[in-house]
Amino acid sequence: MDPTSGEGTKTIALELQRLIDEEESGVLALVVRSVGSAPGKVGAKMIVLPDGSINGTVGGGVVEARVIADSLNALEDGRGPRTLHYKLDELGMSCGGEMSVYLEPLQPSKRVVIYGGGHVASAVAKLLATLDCRISVVDERSEWANRDRFPEVDEIVNRPFAEQIASQPPGPKDHVLVVTRGHDQDQIVLEGVVGRNPAWLGVIGSKRKAAKTIDLLKAKDVPAEQIKKIRCPVGLDIGAVTPEEIAIAIAAELVFLWRRGSATNSAASGKQPKPGKNAIQPKPAEPKSKESSLEDVVFDDTDDD
Repeated sequence: MDPTSGEGTKTIALELQRLIDEEESGVLALVVRSVGSAPGKVGAKMIVLPDGSINGTVGGGVVEARVIADSLNALEDGRGPRTLHYKLDELGMSCGGEMSVYLEPLQPSKRVVIYGGGHVASAVAKLLATLDCRISVVDERSEWANRDRFPEVDEIVNRPFAEQIASQPPGPKDHVLVVTRGHDQDQIVLEGVVGRNPAWLGVIGSKRKAAKTIDLLKAKDVPAEQIKKIRCPVGLDIGAVTPEEIAIAIAAELVFLWRRGSATNSAASGKQPKPGKNAIQPKPAEPKSKESSLEDVVFDDTDDD
């Protein structure tokens, strides 16, 4: 079907609506300039899905294959819309000519579920709201998790953690942050969500807490491959101390994940991921003296009560 015709445009529009409704990613490719014998004419359009499949066409052949590849790159690099110019003879096409194609990545808002309504949770929510995230906060304490303290979030749930997870568990598209008021509550949440395969799972704490977390999960027969997905201590190692600084460290890790692809997570051992194509590679923190050591400090909200 001709993607420049009314029916072709309708097909593309329906596919765009489907992506929006189902919160799926894709790229709209639109020919905005065509010179000479270029196969794609102005107005030709197609949608490129993350698996490389397409709906519509921008002319076929080598140039279309190049547009598909560039569309997939646009999905990965997170730099937003761009217009790319193609000289067809440089692509080995004998027809010659030139084409300019506008690429618009379509990315659903990131979903973040924060378990805990304390000071760190509040700071994280404020920061992530500026990144166009859809945020849910779960904490049974309505005096902590309420609209006055979390005006920017999409949802507040005042229910016990285990009860909420049983009735509304996080899914594979959710990014889960565990920052409750204490270790026991963190463990309840962690045991409830670790097997749900969220997109990302971060738990606040120290390296000592991370080691204890591993032992408790192993005692519950949690598979090693699930434990390896946990980020604890969560956040890039920038020496954060205050809730606001910790929020920056957590947000920075998430931005790195979103911009550079899935991070190579090291288990809840507290180790930073090893360098690699998609690994988070924070700058090593300066050595701390014994007097100022934060090794055994757990950044939770134990003192909120």
